[in-house]
Amino acid sequence: MANTAPRLVTVADGENLLDALAEAAGKLDGWVAAVGHVDSVEIRVAGEGADVRKNLRGRLTLAQLGGPFGGPYFATLARHSSSGSELMAGQLLAARSAGVTATLWASVGSVRDLVDAAPARPSQAAEVLVGDASANANANAPAQSKQAASGWAAAAQAALAELAVEEEEPQRPERGDHVRHFAFGLCEVLQDTGDRLKLRDLHGQGRIREIAVDMLEISAPSVQNGKRVFKLSRKP
Repeated sequence: MANTAPRLVTVADGENLLDALAEAAGKLDGWVAAVGHVDSVEIRVAGEGADVRKNLRGRLTLAQLGGPFGGPYFATLARHSSSGSELMAGQLLAARSAGVTATLWASVGSVRDLVDAAPARPSQAAEVLVGDASANANANAPAQSKQAASGWAAAAQAALAELAVEEEEPQRPERGDHVRHFAFGLCEVLQDTGDRLKLRDLHGQGRIREIAVDMLEISAPSVQNGKRVFKLSRKP
């Protein structure tokens, strides 16, 4: 596996942060870390029955963002308000930059290979970047990178492990999705409490029903008119 030198990227105010990171990464594998300020944020956090999506209004400090090129990116966000300090964390689903600086470590190998070679802290990565401007410092960069690997390696492995768990878990409807129920037809999901779904009939009189999830087989969704549509069948 061959690594390139870390690269600093500044995301201008108002830019879509995830799109900007994807454009900067291109088609390479690697790892990204970022800090700064963001707004129009949406994150996903774990819930008791299902993951919960949260929209965070206003400006927030992006204290930490990390993840493989292309995501998923996991972030820690904070801000101060009249009621005190707030701290939030989760998978970053959407955000606009209010001044973000990212460091990208690109690799010719896979992301899992990169875990063993990623620098431990952005500050140490910056030292390596500055050192690349000098032939003498460049000769020492591999040793510095090897000594610094453990911190980011642990974070990368945790993110990859969580992603693997998510990929293994079957998808299920969330609030706002549509479902095609074997008896009720097309319905909109109003609430997911973990063991039950609250549905609203879309083709009848708007009747609201609650159904038990463990009595159903949930098929992978299709996308129709911009909405995910799940098929709900009776378990045999």
